[in-house]
Amino acid sequence: MAMVKQLTKDGRIKTDPVFVDKGESIVYTVQESPTQMSLMKLKLSDGTSARLHPQATTSEFEAAFTPDGDFYAFIQSRGNLNLKLVIRDVKAGKDSVFDPGGGFASLRRPCFAPDGSRIFFSIPTNNGSEIVSVNRQGADKKTVTQNGLNKDPSVSPDGQSIVFASSRDGEYDLYVMATDGGKAKRILKSPGLEARPSWSPDGKRIAFTSNRDGNYEIYVCNADGSGLKRVTDHPERDDYAAWHPDGNKIVAVSERKGKFDLWLYECEGSKKQKSE
Repeated sequence: MAMVKQLTKDGRIKTDPVFVDKGESIVYTVQESPTQMSLMKLKLSDGTSARLHPQATTSEFEAAFTPDGDFYAFIQSRGNLNLKLVIRDVKAGKDSVFDPGGGFASLRRPCFAPDGSRIFFSIPTNNGSEIVSVNRQGADKKTVTQNGLNKDPSVSPDGQSIVFASSRDGEYDLYVMATDGGKAKRILKSPGLEARPSWSPDGKRIAFTSNRDGNYEIYVCNADGSGLKRVTDHPERDDYAAWHPDGNKIVAVSERKGKFDLWLYECEGSKKQKSE
């Protein structure tokens, strides 16, 4: 049977895991209290987790990293229900901030271009939500998508394409388009929801969440939407898939007996994997 391994055991609500340190660690978001979301770092060598920012006093979540780890970005609450994108230069120890302005602004799910030059994320508009990008200084904002509710961007390893979820044609389906804009092509359609796509390290596959079979599960398909395979198979929820750098394993947040933890799944050679 293909590998299924539980990585955390505290059972707290978690979201958005991402591999860092060449696959040796995972940064993820945890619900520390009813009012605080915090970024945690799990060391796979010994299974210990600690806050990424020990001194943080406000909610921080949804971290994204450049491949070399020199920069990372995350969403931070800075009061008055206003969320800002923080872009951290690790070597220089400096932050840049993209501030969308007054009022509630729900920036979500940042991701870097492979060369680290730009950060993509979704942001509300008057008619829905669009995917935009900014540079590492939080400036030079460019709108990538048009029309409908567009969210959950993931940039391909070659930097040429972006996969995202959109409701432009009804249900949330997966679309691919050029990172600099243009016409989007729908690659997956189902009566349910497709969300939170993640491009594999080789650019050939996409992992994502779907409730097409009546429950939230992790699926993998080829970059053009073909070759659909279901990775998880459990009556509780599986969500937030992210690829290991080797391209053969996926970490996800899986609900088991009402508890939410990180689980590691091998996605080669098995259409379905069951975990208890």
